[in-house]
Amino acid sequence: MKKCKNCGQEFEDGANVCPVCGAADNGQSAKVCPNCKTEVSDNSNFCTNCGTPINGSAQSNNGDAQNNAGQNNFGGQNYRQPPYQPPMNYVPKSRLLAGLLGIFLGGIGVHNFYLGFTTRAVVQIVVTLITCGVGSIWGFIEGILIICHQINLDAYNFPLKDDC
Repeated sequence: MKKCKNCGQEFEDGANVCPVCGAADNGQSAKVCPNCKTEVSDNSNFCTNCGTPINGSAQSNNGDAQNNAGQNNFGGQNYRQPPYQPPMNYVPKSRLLAGLLGIFLGGIGVHNFYLGFTTRAVVQIVVTLITCGVGSIWGFIEGILIICHQINLDAYNFPLKDDC
């Protein structure tokens, strides 16, 4: 496709006269990208705006360049962020100690304070006080779950250290 310098209308490459205004081509028309309608230089084989081949000078890849204009596909590599490492001086929490605290002092949430779950520990204290001690079953069960490897992470998502 070419673009008339007189009126800006597009017309076929083989035509010597603009079909709209009748201006003669005289080599003064420019190529137009069929995809984005950007004017490109006569010696260009690809659109400088979207990369589409001009006048079939290169094989099209079934419209992939047009359909994925704003997307980058870098060979399909699936890079992921490396796992988060604990701080240098971080000492993992003991699974055995957390479990025993849960079994013996779970009603007042000591095991949750130890693991960093402060809000949960305060809620356990309140539940135990409101239910006159019946809520301490919650802490007892959590203590058993910690020892049986059903609860594996502390409040900072670091694994518990196996002592036994």
